[in-house]
Amino acid sequence: MAAHRETVREWARVGGPLSPASACATVNNPDWFIRTPNGVDRPLLERKELHDRLVAAYRDEFPDIRAERKAIILAGPPGAGKSTVLADVLGADRSAWITIDADEFKRALLTEAIKDGSYARSIVPPEVRAAEAAGERFFPLELASLVHEESSQLAIRVRNEAVREGLNVVIDTVLSSPEKAVELGQRLGSVGYSVEVIDVEVPFELSESRIADRWQQSYERALAGDDELGGRWVPSEYARGVYAGPGGRSLPDVAAERLADTGPTVMRYRRYSTPAEGQPRTLDVDKCRAAFGEPLIDTALDRGR
Repeated sequence: MAAHRETVREWARVGGPLSPASACATVNNPDWFIRTPNGVDRPLLERKELHDRLVAAYRDEFPDIRAERKAIILAGPPGAGKSTVLADVLGADRSAWITIDADEFKRALLTEAIKDGSYARSIVPPEVRAAEAAGERFFPLELASLVHEESSQLAIRVRNEAVREGLNVVIDTVLSSPEKAVELGQRLGSVGYSVEVIDVEVPFELSESRIADRWQQSYERALAGDDELGGRWVPSEYARGVYAGPGGRSLPDVAAERLADTGPTVMRYRRYSTPAEGQPRTLDVDKCRAAFGEPLIDTALDRGR
């Protein structure tokens, strides 16, 4: 298993057969996408019809969403535990929100590809075929980077449609770009959304070990026949790059703080952290605004007024 992990790690590097820019990436398939002169990948008719089906099916999973123009931007490095924090924060109110998570579309795209035969025919790179012929086992989510760009398109489409309808949205993202974070906050604020920022942090070493553990557990389940898709591998270069902020801070940490500080419609900002495996998660920052455009202050002070 260690040798297989190293193979996946190496092939997921920039320029490798499992990198997002690989020739086998779905957006690079001329039967599915056309690239416009300004570099935008547009799905062709048959692929667009698949997108329509996947988006409709995804929307059907959230029948009880409320239209209150509320947004939660859920940020943090891979393996930080964002889903657990979100479940704790929303509690019984979970069904009132639609979660925008590109990873769910990775699973959906790969599942559809397995069903229609295009996974083996068009997505699996020659290097993976050769390794499998030699007896090495690969599972679809190890090839998730090959549907990365397409899954992002689908997630953005669902997000944009939900925002146009004023639906409550959870935007589950790493949030690695401070500039794009501010831009997202501005876009939501411009259409009347009240925004909450929740940042969930762990040190790089814990993120790295959780990524590896999560992959290994899924790989073992897949080998046992209990998980058809296996586990998604997060490229090491990407995981390390998430911690390229000032002083070793994670980029999501920097981006979430900047978004909260500069976004006049960010009504609450919370930062959770776990220092090491087995240690409790703590709430390090909890700030809020009394109204749009008001200063961001400690929530405890606001409640004491």
